[in-house]
Amino acid sequence: MIWGGLGWDYKSELVFIKKLPGRRGIYSKAYLQQVLQPIIFPLFNRLGLEYIFIEDGSKVHAGSARLPRLSHSIRGFKWPPSSPDLNPIEKVWRWMKEELKKLGYVPKSIEDLKRELQKLWDQVDPRDFRHYTE
Repeated sequence: MIWGGLGWDYKSELVFIKKLPGRRGIYSKAYLQQVLQPIIFPLFNRLGLEYIFIEDGSKVHAGSARLPRLSHSIRGFKWPPSSPDLNPIEKVWRWMKEELKKLGYVPKSIEDLKRELQKLWDQVDPRDFRHYTE
C-alpha cells in the first residue's frame, strides 16, 4: 500500500507501507505506526487543530488508527462512500497512474515500481493542486 499526503502548499513524503510481521496484508496498526505516528501527529502538532484531515474509505483508516487520531483531536471528515472525485489526493494518484502508462517499459519488480512512483511523487507540486484543497 502506498500513502501520500497533500494540502495547501504541503506534500508529505511518499510512504510504502509495509505489512507487519505475522500479518497477511496491511491493516490499521501498520497505518498507525508508519503514517499517523511519524507524519500526521507531528504535522498537526505544528499546524494546529483547525485543519481537517481527510482520508478515503479504506479499512486501514479505521480500527487501531481511529482512536489514536481522535485522542490527538485531529478532526476528520465523514467521507461519502465511493466518491474519490471529492478527494484531492485522488487527482494525484490518477496523474501518477497515467504517467506510469507512458513509461517506455513495464517495471519488472516491486523495487522498480517503487523507484518510478517515487520519481513521479517528486514531481508533484502541491501548488498545482491548490484549487482542489481550497
